[in-house]
Amino acid sequence: MSLSTSEKNYLPEFFLACLGYFLFTAQDAIVKFMAEDYGVIQIIFVNACFAFIPIILYTQTLHGWKKLKKASFTVHFFRTLTMCVGLYFVFTGFYHLPMVTMYSIVFLIPLFITIGSVLFLGERVRWKRFTAIIAGFIGAIISINPFTAEVNEYVFIALLAPVLAAASYLIVRKYGEQESLFSFLIYGKILMIIFTGIFVIFSFNQMSFYDLMLNAISGLCRGIAMIFVINAARHLPGAIFGSILYSQIFAGVFFGYFIFGEIPTINNYVGNAIIITAGLYIVMREMKLKKNIVTSTARHPTIPIKKD
Repeated sequence: MSLSTSEKNYLPEFFLACLGYFLFTAQDAIVKFMAEDYGVIQIIFVNACFAFIPIILYTQTLHGWKKLKKASFTVHFFRTLTMCVGLYFVFTGFYHLPMVTMYSIVFLIPLFITIGSVLFLGERVRWKRFTAIIAGFIGAIISINPFTAEVNEYVFIALLAPVLAAASYLIVRKYGEQESLFSFLIYGKILMIIFTGIFVIFSFNQMSFYDLMLNAISGLCRGIAMIFVINAARHLPGAIFGSILYSQIFAGVFFGYFIFGEIPTINNYVGNAIIITAGLYIVMREMKLKKNIVTSTARHPTIPIKKD
């Protein structure tokens, strides 16, 4: 006899998602450390190569190769292109900004998705969700704190990251909802390697063995994190999964403090609390309206997940 939804134990999937987001944050910390000596595009290239390893193993284990045949190259090309440029801005932001500040910016993704859904998908946003969007941006302003501190120009570069992440999601939502999860994983990584590899050919900086292994670890963290979060997204209720995204702020504070000596300010805490509240409201509202805002990574690449 199968358990009902109310009786099902979601604890394993919950911890799986938390671990996945912790690994994403570990990757961000490694990139921040390595960007002192290497170009961001080169880091993304090596990262993508090693992230491809667990993705191949995952696809092989679940016999996902046969689901790649009917993929739309156009959808994957433009989705990966926006994702690749978005990753560049994300990693650039992590290098130049405190981690907790950068997560204030990353957490704007659900808000930009909502705005994009109105502008490009013709969806209607009533005053409650519109208020949540405004509150989220106010929270970001409070966390970044441009009024009492000198504004780093990289803040504006970093702000392009959630815009491009939202664009990636909207491309999938409008043109690629029939695509296979495996086609997103496999073709996405292949195209990511090709896009960044073109630039790396002309700007490669020789890596020491230690740095190569460190970059490899960051890539493996990303690949494994994607798999963990994907599996959690397939089984967890959307409201629970959507809320786990914000666990990254705690990991970000941990790595930022113990590795880079970054101490969050009161503005960071207050601003992120507002952003998280606004983002959670939007997630809950989307689930109430039975719209699929749950994504496979809910970070830079965004892929709608079909529930089992």
